[in-house]
Order: sequence, then structure tokens, then C-alpha cells
Amino acid sequence: MREDRVELEHYIGVFRRRWWIISSVMVLTLVFSIIYYIKAPPVYETSTTMLIRQKPVGIFGTTNYQVVSGNEMVNHTLLLKSQSLMKMVAENLPDSALALSGLSSREEAFRRILSDIYSGRIQIEPLRNSNIIKITVQESNPFMAYYFANGIAQNYQKFDIQNKKLQVSALKEFVEAQLKKMEKVLKESEEKLKEYKKKHLTLEISSETSALVEKLTDFEAEYQRLFVEKEALKKRLNLIQSRMDNQQKKLLETTWESILPLIEDLRSSLAELENERSRLLIQGFSKDDPKVLSIQKRIDNTRKALKDKVSELFSSDETPDPVGNIQELLKQSILLKIDLASLEAKEGAYRKILKKYRAKLESIPDREIELARLERERKANEKIYMMLLEKSEEARITEASEIGDVILLDQAPLVKTPLKLPKTKKTIFFIFLGLIISLGLAFIVDYFDPSIKSDEEVSAILKVPALGLIPRMDGEDGFLYVMEHPDSHVAEAFRTLRTNIVLSSPKEKPGVILITSLTTGEGKSFVSSNLAYSFSLSKKTLLIDADMRKPRLYQAMNVERSPGLSDYLSGELKKPPIVKVDGLYFLPSGSFSPSPVELLDSERMRKLLIDLKEIYDVIILDSPPLFSVADAVVLSARVDSMALVISHGETPRPLLLRAKDQLSSQNNLLGFIMNKINIQREYRYYHYYHREYTS
Repeated sequence: MREDRVELEHYIGVFRRRWWIISSVMVLTLVFSIIYYIKAPPVYETSTTMLIRQKPVGIFGTTNYQVVSGNEMVNHTLLLKSQSLMKMVAENLPDSALALSGLSSREEAFRRILSDIYSGRIQIEPLRNSNIIKITVQESNPFMAYYFANGIAQNYQKFDIQNKKLQVSALKEFVEAQLKKMEKVLKESEEKLKEYKKKHLTLEISSETSALVEKLTDFEAEYQRLFVEKEALKKRLNLIQSRMDNQQKKLLETTWESILPLIEDLRSSLAELENERSRLLIQGFSKDDPKVLSIQKRIDNTRKALKDKVSELFSSDETPDPVGNIQELLKQSILLKIDLASLEAKEGAYRKILKKYRAKLESIPDREIELARLERERKANEKIYMMLLEKSEEARITEASEIGDVILLDQAPLVKTPLKLPKTKKTIFFIFLGLIISLGLAFIVDYFDPSIKSDEEVSAILKVPALGLIPRMDGEDGFLYVMEHPDSHVAEAFRTLRTNIVLSSPKEKPGVILITSLTTGEGKSFVSSNLAYSFSLSKKTLLIDADMRKPRLYQAMNVERSPGLSDYLSGELKKPPIVKVDGLYFLPSGSFSPSPVELLDSERMRKLLIDLKEIYDVIILDSPPLFSVADAVVLSARVDSMALVISHGETPRPLLLRAKDQLSSQNNLLGFIMNKINIQREYRYYHYYHREYTS
């Protein structure tokens, strides 16, 4: 709890110290936001929706696996955002649309659409838990928004229809080519049967042979149907792969090889079931027999499980797509390969059936065998021809009636009333961004500021307590501020400092106290004089200006600099020239000396302090800074205790760290005095309690 409080106080301290950075950035941000709100162009928004249907593709039942899953809705969304579709939208814009939208060319329209996609002004998103995709366009021109939204929806619908028709057309061409071949084969088989009957004067075959031929014919027709269906699947697979580049084809093979081990058990089960079904058919069981139907149901379930497994793999991100948005093509190709493998297994099973029945046919007399063979060929070819004719007609109808999987639900309206919310949202965003930047900048500046910012920081480095916190005295020297303003919070701060020194002193009387600092300008003379005066109110106190190089206290006390301490130590005077100013005894620094260190380190100085301690309760020495000259180090060995003045927000932290080792050897260091504190900003509670108490 204590650590959390310290952390919070640190953040509050940063805000107070760097308020000018925060306020400056916020003012600039506010001005910019107001200008943006006034000057920003109006925003017009319109939207359209489209339904993605679940619809079988192709004219063979085995290709019906395009279920609109969540992953496929994402694929539709990616296709809607593709550059090829955006180019189609731009190229199909009429001249009137370009003029009303303020666009000079279709190339500019294309660039604008791409810019809108990347900037988020065009939003294309599937609605949750539905097969509906919503296209929303925000533009500064209402006609541009209208034509872009409807153009994307309408052109994607055309693209989808063209894609579906292309697949059906490829299958139709294949079926028609097979139909022409089969028509020729059927005529030839009919002519051969006719000539054989005429030559041998044979009209019919036996009922047993007829039944065998009938079964063989059915199986051969089914075998040929499987062959045609397999070739159609190959044709469709080649069509899909023709839309891939080499890298995508390589990805397809890699994906297929990675999926194979995961579906191998299901593929093996499917092949075994097809073989088991063929064995039952060879044994004479009909297709409608319960045993055959049971196996067929297991075959259908296994095929469904295979496709579900593939769909699951594609939905679980196990098949990455590093070469573009081709996941849908990959999935279709994989499912086609599975159907192809299933048909090949079924084709192999029927091949075994045909081999068995052809062997049975060999046991019939030669003349009847030939007649049966010709009859079988004619019937099989006729069935295959009729099947192909049916598929050809189905393909023509499918191609003519193909409307694709995309249905436009709502056309985007022409909205001529601008939105207010986008400008407001952006304005709020700019203000929030300005706040983040200002706070970040404040913390960065504070982090790289090397100065001391709190008494806790000094205590943590020096391992000594804070003896007092002295407020900043802006615009005043204040050497005798406590005397002139006895009821001020500054006077109260010095009284607190006096009390802390008395309590911290190891002896009954504070004795000789050395006041020094790390460098110049930290206010040690100010602290020395006011602390001495504060002591003088209750104790006989002597203030000695031991800074012989840059003395300042004599001016504050309104006395002459010399004679003084240096004159006495050099032997020019028999007694130290001490004067009394408003109840405070004062010994000025004296005349300029070329070697102050030697004087301060002399035996005469040691004896002087011993003699003065007999006369005065408190003696305060104002010495030069610790790192400027050696004077303070010399004096520290002569005094009872010493206190270090630290200037808040000015004393460099590296300098304090450097002083740590030097001061650690001083056993008489009572603590430090934090000077020049902005009480209202850094220590607000101090100001608050003092004000409440004094009032």
C-alpha cells in the first residue's frame, strides 16, 4: 500500500512539475481540433448489403460442398477488398458518375477507391451470425459514396456469376465432347449387333444369358458413368489450378501432403467400404438390398467426415496462406482431390465386379457369347449416351440460369445529409491523442531531467533523513526573511528545521553546525542566516561566515567585511571581531586571503571553535560548496555536526551520487535540507496544513 502511494505521488509530482508542457500541448491540440472541426469537409455515408447463398456448384452431385462457413465469409470479404475488383468498379463507372463525383478519370477513381479501402472510409464486413455482408462508404461527396457502394456490390455480383458460369461452361464442354464420342460408339455397336443377327440368323439369347448380360450392362454403364464423372472432376480441378501461379500450386501440393496423414484413416475406411459393397454386388445382392444400403450409408458418412475434417482444418488456421488470399481455392482443390480419390476407389471396386462377370460370360457357348457381348455393348453404350445427354441438357440449363451465390438485398441510397458523428469522433480522438502526447512528453522530459525532485530521492541516495523543507523565495534574497516575516510559512519551515536539528544532535546542545552545499547557487547562505536567526530567538547563537572566497552574509547583516575571521586566524587580531545584529551574533569572513584552506585548517581555528563553544549555545558556519574547494571538507573535521543544502529541481542527481562516497565517511552528517521547494506544486499538503493551522 505504501509503495502504491509513493508511486501515485510520483505521478502527481510529474504532472505538477511539467504542467506547462501538458497545458501547452493540450492548448495546441484544442486549437487544431477546433480548426479541424470547422474546416474539415462534410462526410456522407451510405451502405448496401448482400446475401451469400449456400448453393451447389456444377452438374455432378459429388461437387456439392460449398457451404458458407465463417471462414468462407472472410474469403468473400477479402475478395470484395481486392484490387482486381476495385479496378473493375472504377472501369465500369459511367461518365456521368465521374462528373457528379468530381473525378477526372477512371484511374483517379481507382486510386480513390484503394485509398478509401486502406484508410477505412470503405468498410466491408460480414454481419455477425449471418450470411450477409455489409458495405459502408464514407465520402466527402455524396455521389462518390453512392456510386462506390453500389459499384462494389454490383460488380462483385457480376464477378461471382462469371466465375460460376466459367466452371459450368468447362463442364458442359467436357460433357458435350464425351456425348459426341459416345454417339459414334453407340451407332457402331448397334450396327455390329444388327449385322451379327443378320449373318447368323439369330434373334434372341437365352434368358440366363440375358440376365447375366443385363447385370453386366448395368455395371459397365455405372463404371463408364464413374469414369466420366472422374474426368469431369479432373477438368474442374485443372480449371481451379489454372487460376493459381506456380507458388500457389506448390502451396496446394504442400497443403495436400500435410493433410494426407490426418485423413489417411478415413480414406482407407472409404476404400474398404467400396470393396465390401462390390463383393455384395458380385454375390448377387441388388443395390436396394438392406445390406448394400447399410454399407452405402456408411460410405456417405465417411465421405462427409472426410470433408468435415478438411473444413475443420481450414477453419483452425493450420493451413497458413502466405501467398495471398487463395484459401478458398485451396479448400476447393483439396475437396476435389478427396472426391477424386473416392471415385477412383469406387471405380476400382466396379472394375473387380466387371472382371468377375466377364469371367462368367466366358462359360457361355461361343455364338451366344458373341451375341451377348454385342447386346451388352449396345445397351451399355445406350445407357451411357442417355446419361451424357441428360447431363448435357442439365449443363445448358445451369449455364443459362446461373445467377451466382451473391444476391443484392439493399441498394445503397443517395444520402445528401452529412454526418456529424465522424467529425466529432475525430475531434475527440485528436484531443485524446493530444492528452496522450502531452503526458508522454511530460514523463520523457521528467525522466531525462537529471535534477533532484524529491526529498525521498535524496534520502534513498545518502541514507540520511531530511531535516527540513524550505519553500522557494522568488524575487527576494531573504537572508533575514525569518526576522522580517516571523508568521510566514518560511519562518515556520525554519522553526521545524531548528527543532529537527536539536532532536538529531547527539549532545544536549547542537554545538558547532556546518552548513554547506554541493555546488554554488543552492541557497546555503540563505539557510545559514535564517536558521541562525531562528536559533537566536531562544538560544545564544553565533553565525560565522566561513566562506572567505565569496562572502555574502556581511551585506545582509549590514556590516563591514573586515575585520573578520581571516584577520583573526592570520594573527592580525587578538580577539575575533564578533558583532551583534538584532539579537544574533555574527563573525564576518574578513579580509581577502590567498590561502583560506590553511587558515581554516590551522590550530588557531581549532582553538577558536573550542573557546566559542564555551560562550555560545549554537554556532553555525556558512562554508563554501563541497565540490568547489576543500574548505568545507577541512571544516567538517572541526565541527560537531553538518547539514547539506540540496536545491530542489536544480541539484544534479549525478553530483549527488558522486558526493555519496565522500559523505559516507562523515559520521557527523545529521541530514540534508531541501531548499527552494515549490510548496504549492510539489508539497501541496504542507501548504494546506500550514494555512489551516495559522488561520
